[in-house]
Amino acid sequence: MVTPSFYPIKGGTETVVHDLAVSLNKNGIYTNIMTFNMDRRWNAKWRGKTETIDGIMVFRIPALNWMPITHSPRITLGINLIPARFRHILKNYDIIHFHEFELSFPIFSFMVKKPKIIHSHGIDIEFLKRYHLNRLLLKHAADYYISITKKMKKELIQAGFPAERIVYLPNGVNSETFSPKGEKENNLLLFVGRITAGKGLHVLLKALQHLETSVHLVIIGPSDWDENYYLNVLNQIERENQRGKHKITYLGPLNKPEIVKWYQKASIFILPSFAEGFPVTVLEALSCETPVIATPVGGIPEIIKNHQTGILIPQNNHIRIAEAIQYLLENDDVRCKMGREGRNHVLEEYSLQIIVKKLSNFYKQIINTN
Repeated sequence: MVTPSFYPIKGGTETVVHDLAVSLNKNGIYTNIMTFNMDRRWNAKWRGKTETIDGIMVFRIPALNWMPITHSPRITLGINLIPARFRHILKNYDIIHFHEFELSFPIFSFMVKKPKIIHSHGIDIEFLKRYHLNRLLLKHAADYYISITKKMKKELIQAGFPAERIVYLPNGVNSETFSPKGEKENNLLLFVGRITAGKGLHVLLKALQHLETSVHLVIIGPSDWDENYYLNVLNQIERENQRGKHKITYLGPLNKPEIVKWYQKASIFILPSFAEGFPVTVLEALSCETPVIATPVGGIPEIIKNHQTGILIPQNNHIRIAEAIQYLLENDDVRCKMGREGRNHVLEEYSLQIIVKKLSNFYKQIINTN
């Protein structure tokens, strides 16, 4: 599995890659990870190393930023880094499974004649339709494509990608690790995600001003590219705490065992995003019987059954967020029922065991074909 970034950088894609690799190894499919050697601030280093994490060999490839003044995919063509020597490693594997539409590794491994998959965790379909060269590079960078949502698969087909080369495979969650335990804490709200404008945390913070019930909001996640946004959020948190009606606790990035405990304690999980692929955090919350309030973007409507496992609210609407929170806090029976329905939905459709089995079958089909 080849991914632009991996631990210590924390995010949805990094979590998916880790969990898939660990589970595949447990199921007898020898899987390792290749990534760029980057620090927590996404700065590439011109030195490499190899280490073992949870039984997985991780090859960290040194790289240079070939166009450091911009991250615009229109200008960089989705090729952000120039990697050092790495192709000799890929030749030892039967399948090369790339993650994300970041094309640095795929383009520089073009001459490695192995079956290749690009696993999309998010897509700007209008951008692909508009810029022919970017679309052309992506079309020729892999033999197969994995779409994490049904909507994304339709969009790729509309953009000219052959339907027979696209496989729908949603994200999964380890339902044994993320499981309900103990009692829920009254009026405890939870947000987990990168502190970036796209996640809509500022909208959630504004919604607190319209809540009748006093709540404790716990925020978990690292800062992102936009330092100004991060600092503005910290100021919002400070001002809201000074008002005294609600309590907000920002814990920064946490390890998985610590995050699980908060999912288990939380009354409601909230993700007011402006754009998403197929957020793992929603699956993690549901798997812990925590109902979700989220916006209907990306694959979220495929996970959340409105008023069954959670509530879908319009983007950038702090009033509707406040109303949804107030409703669930005042109706314990509805909230608990949504939590149970969410857990059952995950077990039936999105448990990691089910997803890994589907991926294993896909690998076998590729090997047989080739």
